[in-house]
Amino acid sequence: MDQVDFMDIELENSNQSALSNDALITEDSVAGKSTPTLKVGYRLFAKMQGKDEMVMGEIKAIEQISENPPSFRYYIHFVDYNRRMETWLREDSMDLTRVFYPKRLTKKDKDNIAQLSPDDEGNRRKRGAIRGVGTSNIEYVPFNEIERQEEVETPAARRARKKDEEDETKRRNIELIVLNGFTIVPWYFAPYPASLTKLPAVFLCNWCLSYWGSFDSLKSHMSCCPLSGPPGKKIYEHNGLAFFEVDGADDNIYAVNLCLLAKLFLDHKTVYYDTKPFYFYVLCERTEDEYNIVGYFSKEKCSADEYNLACILVLPQFQQKGYGKYLIEFSYLLSKVEQKTGSPEKPLSDLGLLSYRSYWLYAITEFVLGHYENRGYEELKKVLNKEINLRCNLLQLVEKTRIKRDDLVSTMESFGIAQHTNVGNVKIALSLSMIKKYFEDKVGRRHVDQKYLKWQPPQVKDDVPSGSRAADDKRRVGVLDEED
Repeated sequence: MDQVDFMDIELENSNQSALSNDALITEDSVAGKSTPTLKVGYRLFAKMQGKDEMVMGEIKAIEQISENPPSFRYYIHFVDYNRRMETWLREDSMDLTRVFYPKRLTKKDKDNIAQLSPDDEGNRRKRGAIRGVGTSNIEYVPFNEIERQEEVETPAARRARKKDEEDETKRRNIELIVLNGFTIVPWYFAPYPASLTKLPAVFLCNWCLSYWGSFDSLKSHMSCCPLSGPPGKKIYEHNGLAFFEVDGADDNIYAVNLCLLAKLFLDHKTVYYDTKPFYFYVLCERTEDEYNIVGYFSKEKCSADEYNLACILVLPQFQQKGYGKYLIEFSYLLSKVEQKTGSPEKPLSDLGLLSYRSYWLYAITEFVLGHYENRGYEELKKVLNKEINLRCNLLQLVEKTRIKRDDLVSTMESFGIAQHTNVGNVKIALSLSMIKKYFEDKVGRRHVDQKYLKWQPPQVKDDVPSGSRAADDKRRVGVLDEED
């Protein structure tokens, strides 16, 4: 059988009634007509949380939840939406009158689509045809416009179903987690033990992040858990917030538990079971004598690319509260103490880039205003016309902020605030609106304060931190040399 490119398909309205081993819906005898047989790879309109109208979704997995009468649920990915919106639904949350399945487009089909006039396209839209879902090779066509297919499953549909069934890591496998009194719906797959994926909820210890299958088991564990917060060393505490430095070499079990938790909310994160090359900086809220996790960032002990942050997470219940920028600011505080230039590991997501550029602009503005004796906004507004202009050396800006030169340049270019005068020098022009935003952020959100930091850079032996990947490589080379 010829291999079919999944993107080279047309989603055709399905009106199949033949039953098979994975048939999901029986014939509707009351209505006197057959309802579609649903399979992995089919698309249909379904209810999505936060939306009044149904949204086009694709079936990614099937589970039978009862045998008599047969009942099923379907794992739905909503087309053109982030994967964190994926969910399990039953038939009553889906529109079974509009079901589409993949069908290969022939060359003639493509030529016909390419030759559509604007009027033809408008008429097709009125009749319900929807063009272009990520590519012009895909089209949703109402069943009454196409030739009935006798085949229960087309080759393209079969290939799509097989691909989705094999790739289980693309499906969220944990229904709910319970952490510190919060019930949270995960966004993505995480490689927790298979036994936990069959449970209605997974219970996590507030402090060691160990995972349990029931509340009673969690309660029993927490009554004797030796921790009251993350392990490692508390290196910062101020205004009810604290940072703990966890060495992945010393506290591997906690570090792995932390990575598993993060994987539930980070689509492209890799869970490293060998956490030895990393430090984890865990941000906590303090309540009495307990420290409960808010988020964290990790940092490789030895980075040849000068990365000061490898992974960052704020738990969903604490998002939109300024904690992301707080973590970013803390990562640069450590870089300042180390007297090293830092940058986040690339590539950044779109949202990650926005967060970083917001911080980088704040740091640039702070540097510029430092040359104006740190006057307030109203005072500056009186003495300035429309903007502040400052000529400076990029090296000075890097040394003051500890932000990598490329990140500074890209930020200034993105906001249109820089003019290069000669090699190594730049003219920064900040508008009054940018200055106002800086003062609003300065007052309105949390900031780290270096005087509360109790931390020294890790000990380095032979220019390689202990426990780093480079140290491991160096040790292996040394062993081989001794054997030779």
